[in-house]
Amino acid sequence: MATTATKTALAKREVVKVHVKFTINTPDGLRRVIFDLEKDTGDDGAVSWKITFTLFERDKKSNQFGDAIVDLLVEVDSKLNSKAQAIADNGMTPSQAAFASGPAADTAKDPNVSDTKKQAAVQTTLKR
Repeated sequence: MATTATKTALAKREVVKVHVKFTINTPDGLRRVIFDLEKDTGDDGAVSWKITFTLFERDKKSNQFGDAIVDLLVEVDSKLNSKAQAIADNGMTPSQAAFASGPAADTAKDPNVSDTKKQAAVQTTLKR
C-alpha cells in the first residue's frame, strides 16, 4: 500500500491597505472633525500613510453641520508610520482626539497659516 504525504498549503498574510475613520465631536457639539487615516503598501513594499482631515462647524447644536470648512490631505512623514499604525490598531487616545478637534483644527482653518504648517499641525495629532 502506497502512502501519500500530506502537504499543507501555507498562506502568507500581507496587509496591503488599512483605512480607519474617526469622527470626533467636541463636547459643546459645535465642531466635528473627520480624521481619516489610510495606509497603503506599494509594489516595492514601501508603506505610506495619509490623513484626510475634514472640519465642520456650526453656530448652534440645533443646526445641521453644513459643508466642510477644511478638507486637507496630509501625506504622513514616514518617521511617524509606527504612530499611525498604533492609532489604526488601538484607536485615538483622548489627548489625540482633543488635539485633532482643538489646536489642529484651529490651525487648519486659519487662512493666514501656510498649507505646510496646517499639514504639520494635523500630523502632530499622531504624536500626542
